[in-house]
Amino acid sequence: MSEGRILGYTEKELMDMDPMVLRAIIRERTHHTIEVLIYRIMAGKMAIPPDFGDAVERLLDIWRRRGLPTDAPDIRWALNYLGMARMVRSGGTLELEAKPPEPFTEDEMKVVERLLYGRRSIRQWLPKPVPDELVRRVLYAGLIAPQGCNVGATRFIVLRDPEEWRLVQSDIPLENGVMILICQDMRIYQALGFDKRVPQNIYFDAAAAADHMLLMAHALGLGGVWLTHGEETQRRIREYFGLPETFVSRCHIFIGWPAEAPIKSARMRLEEVVVERRGEA
Repeated sequence: MSEGRILGYTEKELMDMDPMVLRAIIRERTHHTIEVLIYRIMAGKMAIPPDFGDAVERLLDIWRRRGLPTDAPDIRWALNYLGMARMVRSGGTLELEAKPPEPFTEDEMKVVERLLYGRRSIRQWLPKPVPDELVRRVLYAGLIAPQGCNVGATRFIVLRDPEEWRLVQSDIPLENGVMILICQDMRIYQALGFDKRVPQNIYFDAAAAADHMLLMAHALGLGGVWLTHGEETQRRIREYFGLPETFVSRCHIFIGWPAEAPIKSARMRLEEVVVERRGEA
């Protein structure tokens, strides 16, 4: 932040910015200027920066002055971290409800291993509708998947109509299920400069969402497969839904009730894929 700017933006630019992009900047600044610092500060490993929380406070002030709602979960999350930053700066003591991760019990681990080791790609599905509630649970799993710097650029399109499936290039026959496109609002990456500084994050974010969704589908008894598509599909999706060039579909999954039970593909031995530093010749 310099000369009154936040991430290079003036206050006027932030006041005029699309709310969805401003919202992403609030999340990213909360993450980078409060969240990643505050726990080290609390542990006594770093001093409190003199401007600790200032950028987020200014952004949230702009958000309020624009009359935008503050009851969304991500905005409440930012407000909570801002309150924590204020408490730390005032010398107060924080009492956190969150606890460090604890090892799962043996019974819990059996469920985790069943999920992680048992999931495999399903490519044939029964003529049985997938309830909306199950689709929502799959979508929510994608929403909460890891994403670089909490940018929140992932979007979803749900296609149930077989005619709409034809918009998407696929290398397997599709029938009797639901297609979900994992998409991204590229304005967010561009506004944060991520498309230039960390372009790899864009693809990692989409992949993490797809993986979480397939794991949830498997846990719900559905069969799923992860598929990719290229620029021609991206163009057709934008044209069909009337979306801007900055809206990009990255990959898609297809889920439904399994009509097959394929043998899960085997992997190499773990010892063969763990790379260690070689000694001098």
